[in-house]
Amino acid sequence: MHENLDDIVTKHLSTSDQTPIPDFVRDSFVIITKTLYQTGLPLWLDSFCGTGISTRKIAEQNPNFCVIGVDQSQQRLSAEPAPELDNCLLVRSDCEALWRLMATSKLHARKHTLFYPNPWPKASQFKRRVHGHASFKALLEISQHLELRTNWEIYAREFSKALTIASRPTELRPFLPQEPITRFEAKYVASKHKLWRVCSNTSS
Repeated sequence: MHENLDDIVTKHLSTSDQTPIPDFVRDSFVIITKTLYQTGLPLWLDSFCGTGISTRKIAEQNPNFCVIGVDQSQQRLSAEPAPELDNCLLVRSDCEALWRLMATSKLHARKHTLFYPNPWPKASQFKRRVHGHASFKALLEISQHLELRTNWEIYAREFSKALTIASRPTELRPFLPQEPITRFEAKYVASKHKLWRVCSNTSS
């Protein structure tokens, strides 16, 4: 694990990220809040959703949630046909900035999933990993139920350690999905990669 993980995470937990939030992120926030109001359903946020395959599957399996997938790339979001489900929406936004906007606006997700985010594998890129980013504090504030999946054990252990530093309960374990939820997951299963899941749930 990164040698400065403890210090960086602790610093981010004790400060607030003041980076300006882009206009397109504010626009996406308006779309999200309008959709939640129209559906009247609790939010399931699927961050870094890519083409939205995981978002669609979650929505199909959980009709009592409004499942919103977020990715910064419009090209990825447009790669698959638009979802036809009433409880599913794909939105272009910057996840880290959106989390901060949700935190300051007190918009919470009943569940929040992060499936195979970019691991930024170089040590010099640690602050770009989810748990090393300045938005980690906001990530924790917007949902009591988190699930992260990755094929990189170090990333999983770092994320779990960051949750522990934040006094969040954490469960880390290898797993084999019965049905892959993303193309990355399907590829990793086919190539016999060991997959890791980190869960944190503070709800009663």
